[in-house]
Amino acid sequence: MWRCYPGGISCVVPKGDWLKRLGLGASADKIGTEDSICIRVPDSTVLAYLVSLSGPVALTSANPSGGEDSTHHDMVISSLGNKLAGVVCDGASNEQVASTVVNCMRIDEGVINFIRLGCVSKEVVDAHFEAAKEDIKSSFENCRHSKL
Repeated sequence: MWRCYPGGISCVVPKGDWLKRLGLGASADKIGTEDSICIRVPDSTVLAYLVSLSGPVALTSANPSGGEDSTHHDMVISSLGNKLAGVVCDGASNEQVASTVVNCMRIDEGVINFIRLGCVSKEVVDAHFEAAKEDIKSSFENCRHSKL
C-alpha cells in the first residue's frame, strides 16, 4: 500500500483488530462491511495535515450508495450537503475521475481484482503489485540465505 499512497488508489482489505490499534476505536465496527474496509490516502495537503494531528479518520464515501462518483467538493455538497456539517476543500481537485478501487482481500494468495477502474490505470496498479511481489520474494530469499 505504501507504493500507492498518497494517490488515487483505494484498496479493499480485510478488517481486523488492527483498525482499533490504529486509534479508530468503536468506529472500526461501523465502517466498511462486516469483513472488509476500503482504505485511501488522498493526495491532499489539508487532509494530510489533519490526519497528522488526529490520526486516521474513518468515514464513508463522498457519494450516496449507488450514486454518481464525487470527484469535486461541489458534487459532494450538491448530493450530501444537507447531511454534512462541513466539507474540507483545499482548492481545485487534482482528480477529474474517481479513484481506482482494488479488491485486495486475497492479496496473500497473490490475487487482486479491480472493482472500479478510475484515475489510476490497471497497468500502473499491476506494476505496483508485481514490484511488491518481487520485493517480498527478494526479502524471503535474503532471509533464507542469511540463515544458511
